Amino acid sequence: MKATDLNLGEQLKMSEREIRRRLELLAITPREMEEMVGMKPLIAPHLDELVDEFYARQVEVDEIAGLIGDSETLARLKKHMCRYILTLFDGEYGMEYVLSRLRIGMVHKRIGVPPKLYVPSLRNLFSLLRSRVLLETGNDCRACAPRLEALEKLMLFDLELVFDTYIHSLMDALTKGRQEIEEYVEGLEETVAQRTQELAMLASRDGLTRLLNQRSFYEELRRETARTLRTEGKIALLYLDLDGFKKVNDTMGHRKGDEILLAVADLIRTVMRAEDIAARYGGDEFCLLLPHSGIAEAKEVAQRLINTFFNEPRLAGVEVALSIGIAAEKWDDLRDGDLLVKKADAAMYLSKKIPGHAVTVAEKNNDSMLLS
Repeated sequence: MKATDLNLGEQLKMSEREIRRRLELLAITPREMEEMVGMKPLIAPHLDELVDEFYARQVEVDEIAGLIGDSETLARLKKHMCRYILTLFDGEYGMEYVLSRLRIGMVHKRIGVPPKLYVPSLRNLFSLLRSRVLLETGNDCRACAPRLEALEKLMLFDLELVFDTYIHSLMDALTKGRQEIEEYVEGLEETVAQRTQELAMLASRDGLTRLLNQRSFYEELRRETARTLRTEGKIALLYLDLDGFKKVNDTMGHRKGDEILLAVADLIRTVMRAEDIAARYGGDEFCLLLPHSGIAEAKEVAQRLINTFFNEPRLAGVEVALSIGIAAEKWDDLRDGDLLVKKADAAMYLSKKIPGHAVTVAEKNNDSMLLS
């Protein structure tokens, strides 16, 4: 069935039962309805004055003034507002009343009045009506309090109905455009996935070496530390620094320096396992995280790394050496990943005191060994 075959209430599945339920939820009782009827004689004589004041406030808002557009439209709106206010105090809030509120919402949606403008407008109207009620009752709270409560409830009831039309209109537009959107999304899905993967890669990788950057390294470190504790395993970390790099970089140029960093990154890739995690920590410092590994495995990796260093053509003839610090912990001694990095870093600085390629293991006795 087409939408044009149904009235707005039917499209929104608005029944008498639904109306009664909404009134119940807002606690709008017959007593509140009587209070609304009792306020009509207070409001009706001042209706034109109230409406004029309402729109005087409205047109102070540039967006609303732009939507109204001209004096003729403003005059028509004032007439509609007069009718709206009078029906508010009729005490009858059945299907006819509800359909009129739904139409108000639909009109406002179609002319482009967003909720951010409609809600303040409704509050503006409530403020004016409230002031009039207070004035007419002489600020007698025993008389005005139940009236104002009833007025507030009915205006919230109206607001619900208006918002229903906004939501219905949005859902209708969504349904109509769904097929087009789905086709568009299907065409973009592969491209978006590819671009997302590329962006994630760029965000997590060092721009030169394509190893993980420091931020991503620490994310992986926290993950692996948690897994080591959970599985009661072990973990090791190699902290690498290029001794003499600054001198070579300064004397032979940054291009040569970049070539050396790329060469070392490639060497790290050749010695690491699929589960290992390599990162350029910063400058000429690198980290290699070895899950499920202890000191013995870390020493083997360090030795292989040094052995491959001698066979790398890009490193031939440069006075650069690897200073490596190793830290390894079993789960019951492991505190956190940051401490593991600090221990490996401290061991690396001990290696820097040893000429040539050197490895220092961060142990209780702080043993140092020279590998060549």
